[in-house]
Amino acid sequence: MTDEPFSWEEYIAPDEQEIAERLRALRVHPAAREDAQEGRQPPKIEALGGHLLFSIWDLDPKSVSGRPDEIVVLIGAHRILTIQRSEDGRVRSLRPIIRGATANEELPTDTPLRAAYRILEAVVHDYVHAVRAIEDELDGVEAEVFDDSVLEDHERIYRLRRRIGRVDRAVSALAKAIDTAPREALDLLDEDDALQPYLQHMHNDLDALADLLASQRLALDAVVSSHESNVSSRQNQDMRTIAAVAALLAIPTVVGGIYGMNFKDMPLLHTPGGWAVILGITAVLDVIAVFEFRRRGWLGEAPRRDR
Repeated sequence: MTDEPFSWEEYIAPDEQEIAERLRALRVHPAAREDAQEGRQPPKIEALGGHLLFSIWDLDPKSVSGRPDEIVVLIGAHRILTIQRSEDGRVRSLRPIIRGATANEELPTDTPLRAAYRILEAVVHDYVHAVRAIEDELDGVEAEVFDDSVLEDHERIYRLRRRIGRVDRAVSALAKAIDTAPREALDLLDEDDALQPYLQHMHNDLDALADLLASQRLALDAVVSSHESNVSSRQNQDMRTIAAVAALLAIPTVVGGIYGMNFKDMPLLHTPGGWAVILGITAVLDVIAVFEFRRRGWLGEAPRRDR
C-alpha cells in the first residue's frame, strides 16, 4: 500500500511480457508501449493517447563508468507508472524520492505530474553531483600534470575524459528533450501553474551543467595536451641520457681500440707505468664529458641559474 493520492505502479528490471500485458491493459498508445517495452531509448518527452511519456537517463554520481540507468515514466490522469532498467541490475527504488518530498508544503507531491517532476529533479540532482565529482577530479589531474615532481597517471586522465563524455551526453540529451518536447506535452505541463517555476529552474540547471561540462572538456583537452608534451619531453630526455651514456662508454672503447693495434711506437707503450697514465687520461676525459653532459641536462637536470 502507498499513501500517495494517485495510483502508482513501479516496475524494476521487469519482464518484457509482464510490461507488455500491463500497458495493453491500460490502453497505452502502441508507440508509447513500444518505447516502454524495448528500453534503451534516448531521453525524450512525448504525449501519446492521453498519456505523457518521459524517458530519462540516470547516473550514479559515484561511478559513471557504465551505461546510465534508464527510467521510463508514464503519466495518466490519476496514475503514474515507472519502469527502471539497469545494465548491472542494481536499481534504486523511486518511492523514497517521492515519499520524501510529500512533506514539501510549497509543492506537495499530490499529482502524477508533480511526482514525475520529483523523479526528474532527483535525476538532475545526480547530474549535479556527478559534475561536482568531475570538477574535483579535474583539479587533481591538473595538479599532477603541471607538477614537475609528479609522474601523472595517464589512465586517470583518460578515465576522466570518458566520465565527462558520459555525463555530457546524459545532460545534453535531457536538456534537448525538454527543448524539443511537442506542443501537446508542453500543454499538459502548463496545466500546473505552480510547477512552472520549478520546471524552468530545472531547465536552467541543465543549461548551466551543459556549459560547465563544455568548460571541463576544454580544460581536460589542455591537460591532455600538456600530458602528451610531458611524455614527449621525457622521451627526449631518455634519448639524450642514452646518448650520453653511450658517449661515456665510447671514450675508453676508442682508447682501448687504438692501443690494441699492433704498432711498436705507440705513446707510453714501452714506458713503465704508461698504462696507468693512459687509464688516468681516459678517466679524466670521461669526467670532463660527464660534467659537460650534466651542464647540458643530458644526465639528470641541468644546474639552475639564479636570475
